[in-house]
Amino acid sequence: MSTKIVRPIIPIAPVSYDSTYLNQLARALDNVIEDQRNPIVTLSNIPNVNNASSLKPGDLYEENGFLKIIKTDDIFISTNVALTAVGTVTVVIS
Repeated sequence: MSTKIVRPIIPIAPVSYDSTYLNQLARALDNVIEDQRNPIVTLSNIPNVNNASSLKPGDLYEENGFLKIIKTDDIFISTNVALTAVGTVTVVIS
């Protein structure tokens, strides 16, 4: 259900610092700062509250336009209805 977001990796420091490393570090930090200022997250196929009884704690669902998270103490009741018939009934009035 969740999507892993890959963040830029800060480059490994060389034995002696040089301008190439510092430029890579500055670019990586700029990317992190930009991601924090303008986060882009796309959530699709979020189930609605009618399917919440089949979800696990931590899963997301939508209810009346709001995004909600299943907690461990949440209770959702689903209804199952079944009809059956066996044999026939005969009523005799005398």
